[in-house]
Amino acid sequence: MNTDTSIKAQHVRASFTSLDLKPGMAMQTQRLIEGAHKQESQYFGVIAGQGVMVRPVGETTPRSLLSPGDICMVRGFSGRYEYSFLSEVLQIAQEPCTYAVLSHPPYVEARTVRQSLRAKAAWPTWVKPAGAARWNVVEMVDIGTGGAMVQSESLKAQVGGQVDVQLQLMVEHQALTLQLQATVKHSSPSPLGKAQFFGLEFIAPSTQDFLALYYVTQSATE
Repeated sequence: MNTDTSIKAQHVRASFTSLDLKPGMAMQTQRLIEGAHKQESQYFGVIAGQGVMVRPVGETTPRSLLSPGDICMVRGFSGRYEYSFLSEVLQIAQEPCTYAVLSHPPYVEARTVRQSLRAKAAWPTWVKPAGAARWNVVEMVDIGTGGAMVQSESLKAQVGGQVDVQLQLMVEHQALTLQLQATVKHSSPSPLGKAQFFGLEFIAPSTQDFLALYYVTQSATE
């Protein structure tokens, strides 16, 4: 069975809410002025129909800092789409941490880069770096046939590294444990605590494992 979930990229205009962003997801912001640097940032939240909250992470320089009135380009990856949009900085807030409020875009330019459906999930999950002895209990954020997003305060994994994943699922009212391998595709800290988000891409799941993942993904979205 062919379990390849890659697709030819498709460019679309989409609503911002259709991206289904989660707090902590990585973004890049860049002021539209000559010499402006790209600033690594995080999606912090949204004020419905009014503004998008974004917080800077890592080192900042005067050329990358946002100020009210700036027009900036925002780029990111939602887990299924690479997206970009122009926005105006409405204000800079300091509580509970420093973040910028950007004008809510009427639409975003999006490029579909993942076909497999992701569903919100909360199944018991354990992850450990390949070859390590100790399993880390992690919180499942979402899952699809091609990968998953988890968050954890204890997992130490590097982008590009491989991890072992153990999932306990219910398929047709029967308990099923999956043993999978995955590559860490991205990692970002949660803006609301000490946890770290990890985006995982499953490595060549067996036909049985793929069918189980397909079943639970479809069931969770119905």
